[in-house]
Amino acid sequence: MASSLPNSLRSLYPFDSHFVRLPDRTRMHYVDEGDGNMVLFFHDIPLWSFYFRNLIRDLRAQFRCVAPDYRGFGLSSKPSHLNYSLRSITDDVLAFLRELNVGKFSLVLHGWGGVPGMVVAARWPERVRRIVLLNANCFMGYRMPLSHSFFRAGGWGTVAVNLLNWPARQAALGAAVSGRVRAGYRYPYRSWSSRTPTRVFFENLPRNPKKGIGLWLGEEAEKMGIICQKKSIAFWGVKDLVFPEETLDKWGEYLEELKIHRFPYGGRYVLEDDYGTIFPLLRRFLADGMEIKLPV
Repeated sequence: MASSLPNSLRSLYPFDSHFVRLPDRTRMHYVDEGDGNMVLFFHDIPLWSFYFRNLIRDLRAQFRCVAPDYRGFGLSSKPSHLNYSLRSITDDVLAFLRELNVGKFSLVLHGWGGVPGMVVAARWPERVRRIVLLNANCFMGYRMPLSHSFFRAGGWGTVAVNLLNWPARQAALGAAVSGRVRAGYRYPYRSWSSRTPTRVFFENLPRNPKKGIGLWLGEEAEKMGIICQKKSIAFWGVKDLVFPEETLDKWGEYLEELKIHRFPYGGRYVLEDDYGTIFPLLRRFLADGMEIKLPV
């Protein structure tokens, strides 16, 4: 729970914890701050809602900000027997949203959070107001870095992930942030068992577009035509080694209204790299056409 966070992290992540029970009775943690039009935040892996901490803090005066931690990640339950594939994570998100009985919303998607976000938008297009992409992906055309291949390499992958917590450490280092913020990214993954979902996730990343999760991902991406005219915006760090600009181009093929802001010195964690530039643009994009009063 957020109440159990050390004081150094609570000052960065000063939000109340909420939980829903999923169908198997395990708990999904989420942040629910502010009032007004709802904004849903879906995080990358192995990150958690902590990545959106500044956006939630700065948007909650005008919007209701809801940011879940997928089961297996962040402050949610981490049962060791699940497969933690993109499909199972998406199913959990759909169950979470049904439990909350959400109405209309905007989406803010980061990294692999693009997959549940895309599926949610295609399932309920009439509920989607705006879509924000932060180096998000929902396609097969991503680059698998050597380190990611190593994470799924059997025994050595277990050592790298479960013993050394390397994916979370790599994410924290890649964000180029202070020591306190790096500690925040790593905080939910302090034990061997808490790191298992990350390892299983990398083991289950799609490899073949014609089989299994890869086939499912392609089928879901094809359903995006139903949201092609939704207002959308991308804030893209071009130094991202996993989701390059070709991924951004792919989004542009589906989202006809996509506006693009490229950050030549930003990477995968573009909110950490260029928050001061991104925030006012993102806030005004979300507020466009809505009757809310923006701060001066």
